[in-house]
Amino acid sequence: MSKKYKGIIFNSVTVRALRGRLAEAVRERWIRTAVVSNHGRDEVREILAREGLAVDVVVGGFDLDRFGKYRKPAPDMLFVAAAKLGLEPGETVCVVDSPTERRPAFLAGIDTVYWEQDCIDGLEDLLGENPPAEPPRSFEGVDVPVTGLMGVIVGDVVGSYYEHHRTTDYDFPLFPLRSRPTDDTVGSLAVARWLLGERTRENLVRSMVQLCNAHPRAGYSHRFKAWLRSRDHRPYGGNTNGSAMRVAACGWAARSLREALILAEQTAEVSHNSREGIRGAQAVAAAVYLARTGRRKALIGQYVAERFGYDSSRSVDEIRRTADRSYNCDVSIPQAFCCWLQSETYEQTVRNAVSLATDADTIAAIAGGLAAASPGMEIPKAWAEKAFGLLKNDLKAILVEFDARFGG
Repeated sequence: MSKKYKGIIFNSVTVRALRGRLAEAVRERWIRTAVVSNHGRDEVREILAREGLAVDVVVGGFDLDRFGKYRKPAPDMLFVAAAKLGLEPGETVCVVDSPTERRPAFLAGIDTVYWEQDCIDGLEDLLGENPPAEPPRSFEGVDVPVTGLMGVIVGDVVGSYYEHHRTTDYDFPLFPLRSRPTDDTVGSLAVARWLLGERTRENLVRSMVQLCNAHPRAGYSHRFKAWLRSRDHRPYGGNTNGSAMRVAACGWAARSLREALILAEQTAEVSHNSREGIRGAQAVAAAVYLARTGRRKALIGQYVAERFGYDSSRSVDEIRRTADRSYNCDVSIPQAFCCWLQSETYEQTVRNAVSLATDADTIAAIAGGLAAASPGMEIPKAWAEKAFGLLKNDLKAILVEFDARFGG
């Protein structure tokens, strides 16, 4: 092996190799370290404390889902560990103690070394170097935006509890205990991070894979989860609203309607490369662009109907009575547009979306993103601050940078 690895992934046994010359090399070169174990995270931390060891990331057997179905020998935990380290799987090396441990590493595209003294003694020679770790950023006192991409995030958080506890009550309680950012938020911020950098397909896939795998319990669909944890990340022809829920940032970053459509197609086709998946993403991105540049809502609704065939003429009450809980773009996107077009405020938009008793978090995220792009439909400040407070720091950093550059 001639690679220069930037990260080492251990299991709960092989982490004991992190001593002596290897530990010294890890410290001096800022090598990132993780432990991946089918044991629970707390149990792994007890082992580390008992051995007097420390690592950057611990991924336990139930961190990906509460049933533990993605544990080894599946490779999923290794993909997640690499993402949490901020590295590509191929930039890491896995220290194993049995032949069976090599298979999940192979499936994840990660090289392995055995926990034997002669192998470990040479491991430091295979290590590269990372830049020194930056101190954790504080977001205390940040002026949380009430427009822009925050509209998607607030809608997502408000709807998150009601995705699995459906309600037709317009006056539903806000932010119950289990409210949280879901895949709508993480996917949207992955696209936003891509828009802040070099806009190549490779960078888009890297941004989505790294950020989504770093937040493994955000509620991704089975097909998207398989895409995230594959080695080639081939598009799978998705026609669900996953392409539309993450696209609002394109409407904010675009300098023209044409650019909004091009960016939307690019973000969709890496996974949702069906005609419907691309059409749904383009409709939402175009509407966000048109709304933020001052076009009237009625004209935007007409444009979306004529260009994309999404009929938003049904009343919110009628949709609520039918409760069609389809995840396909051709059903869920007209629902989101109806909620926005038939509302006067951001709050009314999101309350309409959630109380449809359909795909609450995604409909509210799409509709909320449209509302926050519309003059006079700003997010209630208390809502924005509550949702912002629920974001992890890496997500906050992307949002703050995106808002500073593309604004609201």
